[in-house]
Amino acid sequence: MALVVDDHLLLDLLTETHPAWLADELQRHTVYTTGSWFYRVALAMRRWTGSGALSSRLTDLDPADQRRLLDKIGQLPEWIGLIGPRVLVPVMADLAVHRQPNLLTAEALAAALVTEATICVSVDSPLLRSGAADLEIGYRLV
Repeated sequence: MALVVDDHLLLDLLTETHPAWLADELQRHTVYTTGSWFYRVALAMRRWTGSGALSSRLTDLDPADQRRLLDKIGQLPEWIGLIGPRVLVPVMADLAVHRQPNLLTAEALAAALVTEATICVSVDSPLLRSGAADLEIGYRLV
């Protein structure tokens, strides 16, 4: 079994501030994220405005942790899977769901299908939740 984690959980993993339940899951499951969610974390780190949900979390990090995070953004750790568009786009285009997904949702659903994963999100997305239900993909709000 695998997990596809959203941008907030990805940030938790990269800063090593993830909750205990996720630490337990890491022992049993492979972890993936999507290019879109990875991009959102990288953008928050680069722009550093402090006004968004992700970038405001970054202001709490000490300078050494900020540098380590920048290094991880530049070189995503190998233990976090990231599947490219050559594999995902055809799957995204073929999604059989009741509501047309946006790019972020389609990518998450396709990543979960390809990896046979449960999608784990920190913020509920009705569109993602309904697409996961249509495709019989596990959906976990944490």
